[in-house]
Amino acid sequence: MAVSNVRMEMRRTKCAIGLLVVLGVAVFAGGRVFQAAPQGQTRAFLIVESDQGFLYAPMEQECPQGFEMTVEESFLSQQTPAERERLLKPENAKEYQSKWKGEFIHGPGGENVCNNPKSFMNDPRRFVYRGTASKVAFGVNLDGTTDGRATKNTCAHQKFTGVNGEPAVDNQLYRAMGCSKLARSTMRVARNYMEHFLVEVRGIDDPKNDDRVEVGIYTPEDTPIQGSSGSPLPNQTIGITSNPHWRTMVAGRIVNGQLTTDVIPTLYLKWVLATWGPLGLQDHEFRDARFRMTLDDDGSLTGMMAAYRPIENIFTVGRCCGGTASVANNDCASEHKTLVAMADGYPDPETGTCTAISSVTNIKGIPVFIVQPKVDLSSRK
Repeated sequence: MAVSNVRMEMRRTKCAIGLLVVLGVAVFAGGRVFQAAPQGQTRAFLIVESDQGFLYAPMEQECPQGFEMTVEESFLSQQTPAERERLLKPENAKEYQSKWKGEFIHGPGGENVCNNPKSFMNDPRRFVYRGTASKVAFGVNLDGTTDGRATKNTCAHQKFTGVNGEPAVDNQLYRAMGCSKLARSTMRVARNYMEHFLVEVRGIDDPKNDDRVEVGIYTPEDTPIQGSSGSPLPNQTIGITSNPHWRTMVAGRIVNGQLTTDVIPTLYLKWVLATWGPLGLQDHEFRDARFRMTLDDDGSLTGMMAAYRPIENIFTVGRCCGGTASVANNDCASEHKTLVAMADGYPDPETGTCTAISSVTNIKGIPVFIVQPKVDLSSRK
């Protein structure tokens, strides 16, 4: 019996050594992103909340003139008082619906304001939004100026004061959309603007002060397991995508408990538009992105990602159909015109018009375990 036990332990030891060798090869073969973890602790998080960095302060502070107009409200505002009164009579309901849901949201070529919002740039019926009146916003100083003056890489714009008193904060997406009824939603879906993604922090020697850590930002390969509340469960195991397009590594540092990353020139995360069917696979694109996060004592992560977002990559603009205007009552053409007017990053070299807008995504993550993508070694020599 004793001999048998010894042999069993030897087999277990050999299997363990073999597994470590295979894992070592797999991590090496994975390339730049999946090198062996540095010395120190590794922690991983599933981002379960991600909103667009709106303040949600009292309306009198943010939107003293009320919400931006919906498509229907915009249509009515452009009628004479007599015509508005006539159209709103019950007997004229069919004509009224036909005018604002049909004629008003379409251009001369038949396109509608949400299928092709760019084609309405010169349409006088589409207004630039007033924007938020708030002087305070979430964000960081993205352009490096104190006054928002134009630079080689930016257009002139107003600055905010940060929510914690930080000077010269940039968040023009909030300025543009902070009083939009749809964008300002407080429903649960508004806290999940992006699909779930993963943040991994490697090489943590001291969770309060560490001059060098590595931060990975990944799209998950797996669908997170949800609890009875509908929210993902903590401490589950999730695989990382095998597509390097949606995997990014960046250096960071921890100072007084706050983790800050270096600038990421371009960051892509997977984005699926279910209504588009096979064509629904898209990218969330962020330029000059940087993260500020806190590794909380309860094992969670909170923080923000600040970045410039290409206007054409923002969900509310040109990402759906006529129903977005006629049913959701959203004027995508006015949104597009507003984003162009308030954009502050990446000027077009020919026109000088900025093509991206500063933004913030507030994030919250729960602790998870992650699995590196499988690597096919059969083709390697």
